[in-house]
Amino acid sequence: MKFTFCILSVVAAVASAAMDATNQTECYQTYTAPSFPIPAVDINFRDLGNKESYYQSLKTFNNLITPKEFPESALPFAVVKPSKANNRGIARVIQTAKAFGLRVSARSGGYQSGYSSNMAAIDNNRQDFVLIDLSKLNKVTINPKARTATVEPGATGLELYTETIKYGLTFPGPHTARVTVGGFLLQGGMGIGSRLYGAGVDNVIGFDIVTSSGRTVYADAYTNKDLFFAVRGGGQFFGVVTKFYLKLSPIAKTPTLVPTYNEKSVPIDQVFAIFDRPQANDLLSFYGEFDPVAPKALENKVVFVVDPATNNKQYLFASVSAAPFNTSSEVTAAQNDITKWYQSIPTNFATSEPSDFAGVIHGSDASWADNDLAYYAEDVWFPVPLDPRLQQVLIDQWDKVPSALSSMALNTGTWDAPTRSALGYDRSYSFCVYSVWKRNGDAELDAKNKAWLDETMEAIKPWTLGYYANELRPKNLQDADYWRKCYDDSTYKTLRTTKNRWDPSQTFKSL
Repeated sequence: MKFTFCILSVVAAVASAAMDATNQTECYQTYTAPSFPIPAVDINFRDLGNKESYYQSLKTFNNLITPKEFPESALPFAVVKPSKANNRGIARVIQTAKAFGLRVSARSGGYQSGYSSNMAAIDNNRQDFVLIDLSKLNKVTINPKARTATVEPGATGLELYTETIKYGLTFPGPHTARVTVGGFLLQGGMGIGSRLYGAGVDNVIGFDIVTSSGRTVYADAYTNKDLFFAVRGGGQFFGVVTKFYLKLSPIAKTPTLVPTYNEKSVPIDQVFAIFDRPQANDLLSFYGEFDPVAPKALENKVVFVVDPATNNKQYLFASVSAAPFNTSSEVTAAQNDITKWYQSIPTNFATSEPSDFAGVIHGSDASWADNDLAYYAEDVWFPVPLDPRLQQVLIDQWDKVPSALSSMALNTGTWDAPTRSALGYDRSYSFCVYSVWKRNGDAELDAKNKAWLDETMEAIKPWTLGYYANELRPKNLQDADYWRKCYDDSTYKTLRTTKNRWDPSQTFKSL
């Protein structure tokens, strides 16, 4: 084996990153050799093999840019999709890629755009890369006594919640059930219950990561501390995380050691209301005053939507408790205050009746159910308190939205992070803008929906503190500051130092 990689190192030394036909063939033969630890059936190649299978392996649920529309630089030499956990095989994928002058990118499921793993994988047209798709690695194991979970990166939020809730436990994971845990955690993860428990990364005990050297290393708050800091919020730059060890918290009054509950049997304190356009300012003003001082157990959110029946602009307000049902007098008092407030102004619909865990984890399913929609999105951080001038800008921009499928979400961000991680911006609001439409071949329709989001991002720029790396517009190859804007100066400097230590060959995507 050492002899084999010595030869491959010589190949890499004389080959350019954009391989010629001879080197492509040699690389293909290496990946498909009977002795290679990942079966050839789990690998699709760009220029050798079945082209349709290759494009299918690149597909995400986002139809903004289909694989056949990808720029040439975003089409990897190979897509490796392991069918089971195999750190040795992933290490060999990385080592082989390096030997042939290829870079390596990874994705756990392709949430949102799904394009950062492709369009941001390389820095120029002279480079090529291999994409490792971890979506089939979705095992979830719960230790109810320790209140921990061991989770593979391809597991979805729903797969995680389905297992945790059996024991009356939960995790501050994705708001959208189909989002995979890997990408969510690597970029920080503002999750369900983050005001009480911190972001997803604050509840990561440790992780296993395959580095550019081919070694699998473990990192936590005591071991490889620099990697532990960097990966939680900036993880896509340092290696391939194959397993997360997570801290769980009670969501039922009495957590159990044996499967007892399901998503319908655990009640949740909530208030939910729908307001029409004339009440928009009243709602945002109330939210701006209420959220920063609300009990930490309450997650408060305003979602800008369009009523599909009337095309009228509407504003949804939800206040959901992460504490076990009816156990917090602070939550009860605060939600009573919300109820009194919404009863004082017109509402389209309102309820203070309890929900259940299913209602919490499936609340946004409908918005992400169609695999044939285009999503053009960005997520930024706003300062607390909410500036009244910004409130008006948000309302004005929502008045202009061209598609009834689009939405904007003002998410509670007013918590103090319980751990240090690369996520940052903890005392701020997360604001997501989703331009969503169904493509029909009309280039003007596509341009109109993109232009609305671009205009909105420009309009809110005076209040933008930074950007959330999980939801960015697709990268232009020449944009050297694409990731820089997601981190404050100190964090970015730390990430660069950590990358130079753990990925000195710059095998994974550049910061």
